[in-house]
Amino acid sequence: MPTLSQGQPDNSGPEPHLHRQTAESFGVNAERYDRARPPYPQALVDRIVAASPGPHVLDVGAGTGIEARQFRAAGCTVLGVEPDERMAAFARRSGVEVEVARFEDWQPYGRRFDAVISGTAWHWVDPVAGAAKAAQVLRPGGRLAPFHHVPQLPAETIDSLTEALQRVAPDSPFNPSLLKAAAVEAYQPLFAKIADGIRQTGSFSEPEQWRFAWERIYSREEWLDQLPTFGGLTQLPADKMAEVLDSAGAAIDKLGGHVTVPYTSVVITSTRSHTDK
Repeated sequence: MPTLSQGQPDNSGPEPHLHRQTAESFGVNAERYDRARPPYPQALVDRIVAASPGPHVLDVGAGTGIEARQFRAAGCTVLGVEPDERMAAFARRSGVEVEVARFEDWQPYGRRFDAVISGTAWHWVDPVAGAAKAAQVLRPGGRLAPFHHVPQLPAETIDSLTEALQRVAPDSPFNPSLLKAAAVEAYQPLFAKIADGIRQTGSFSEPEQWRFAWERIYSREEWLDQLPTFGGLTQLPADKMAEVLDSAGAAIDKLGGHVTVPYTSVVITSTRSHTDK
């Protein structure tokens, strides 16, 4: 979930949830997506589980099931909702139950949950309609907790992406130059939009942020494997993607063949009120 989902916020353009072609493009290579995307910090999973009134979790934008498998391992029962049948099919192969729909259109049929989560996908959901649907399906005291990875990319990798995209895809919605700012601060307009959507329902406590800092060292091969899964790059033709990967690979070579990426995983979270305002 901005062309986020391991991409970056874009605060100048239309609402990201309106970019359906990009939002539903990640299944073009679901196996690569699942292999290359990093999981979430265990401390994040544990805190959400501990702060929820029970183990029944709804995962919005479940993708290939990365976070669903983590919450299952923590003792939860998880139902995923995912608009891309290709991603849902991959998640089902790992044992994750998934229903195919946009969350705003999904029918809960009276089912209730203790937590509604979303791993780097809530920006593809209408922030008000999505929060209202979460309020509908959460038990009183249940927790809404969408979370995002926020990577702080090295300047060299940002420069290589910027140069390559300006050359091969100047109209791409992916704007790596935005990441030259402090990444968590660059994402704050997105997080504020999520929090405002929650407030507008009148059904939740005041939203708060939980932050979890960590880092990952990527080899050249690992970084180039992940890059095509970035939102806004998933739709590049093969020849243009090859040019982007060549440029990114050269930048990694200059860094010694690997890149260290500090991450902050940020949760925007609130609890379902027992009575609506």
